[in-house]
Amino acid sequence: MKHHLHIGIDRSDTSIDICSLDASGETSAQAKISTAPESLLPWVRELEKSLPQGHTIALCIEQPCQNLIHFFSQFAFLCLYLVNPAVIKKYRESLSASRAKDDRRDAHTLALFVFERHARLQPWAPTDPLAGQIALLTEKRRQLVGIRTSLTNKLTQALKDCYPQALELTGRDLHAPLARAFLTKWPTLQALRNAKPATITKFYHTHGSRRAKVIEQRLELIKHSVPLCTDETILEVYTDQILSLVCQIATVQTSILKFDARIEERTARHQDAPIFQSLPGAGAAFSARLLAFFGSDRGKYDSAAAVQKNSGVAPLTKQSGKTHFVHRRYACNKFWRQTFVEWAGQTVIKSLWAKAFYQQQKAKGHRHQCILRSLAYKWQRILFRCWQNRETYDESRYLEALKKSSSPLVPIINTLTNSNPQPCG
Repeated sequence: MKHHLHIGIDRSDTSIDICSLDASGETSAQAKISTAPESLLPWVRELEKSLPQGHTIALCIEQPCQNLIHFFSQFAFLCLYLVNPAVIKKYRESLSASRAKDDRRDAHTLALFVFERHARLQPWAPTDPLAGQIALLTEKRRQLVGIRTSLTNKLTQALKDCYPQALELTGRDLHAPLARAFLTKWPTLQALRNAKPATITKFYHTHGSRRAKVIEQRLELIKHSVPLCTDETILEVYTDQILSLVCQIATVQTSILKFDARIEERTARHQDAPIFQSLPGAGAAFSARLLAFFGSDRGKYDSAAAVQKNSGVAPLTKQSGKTHFVHRRYACNKFWRQTFVEWAGQTVIKSLWAKAFYQQQKAKGHRHQCILRSLAYKWQRILFRCWQNRETYDESRYLEALKKSSSPLVPIINTLTNSNPQPCG
């Protein structure tokens, strides 16, 4: 693809440095403008006016640059090339050994890079709209879960410092409705001990905890509990902190549930949803995340290897002379790698061959995370075939294929089947 101009953009939070090269590679313009849309729009309109009919302009930008993608993707005559910062760093060093660096020079480097290599680069293209929405929703949901985890960790520490009994009385998850209601009603042990056993029992029943033995154990714990702190001033500070954290967790949890509803609604509308919902251990969360990664464009990935590399699951091999080592990819989208690896961990529970593979690798002395990455690597081959053929996953069919190929997993699978006749999943 030939472009009328090749523009490199070096961005910061408040401004962008621009370097423009013409079709012959000569610098035609350099500028610095604000990243505000009110400043970007006039600049883009000026480019459009000077552009001959039917021509395009190449824009080269370092990732991540989501705000600029949102803006520039509105204009059909702009062809976006998004490059990894590590690639540009190496390219810049190849041009000069001094390692001198400034925003103006970086913009020129990006422009020169896209001028020389645009024929071998893949322009950015939007995914199908529905998959794109699901991708954005699932990624932002995961960020909210991270915020919730941070808040619950802070709440856990606050309770350990002044009210450790609450950790046993509120259940496993501090973000659960029961735990939040419990701490809001009784933020200190002193307040809890003033409550009658009947009131506490009624509270647990109201919030869905009805196991008599568990309630009895909790009442016994409260009866024999000893306050860790009795200083009223200190307790007042911790009470305010606990109530504040509980309120924040409740707000984040409400947002997560809203995201869940939106993700579920959009996933149900996607034509490929049944493929990913058929996967063992995927559930609502992982089936949506996997669907968002693949999308509906079958030309997006031409092989399972492309999926493995693009997701960051495939390891990197480095070899020079007698030196040879393999390590995981660092320059990749961490969210997608996390998606596949975390889902692979769920399949160990739900899939017979995945459990057999985990046991096989564990016996060889491999670490947990290494095994899950290897398992995700294997799953991606299966996923790619199901996706390309538009077929749902069939565990029994894959087990038969393993038997026909005399896979070393077969003896382990047979042992697992004999020890647990119930079907896995």
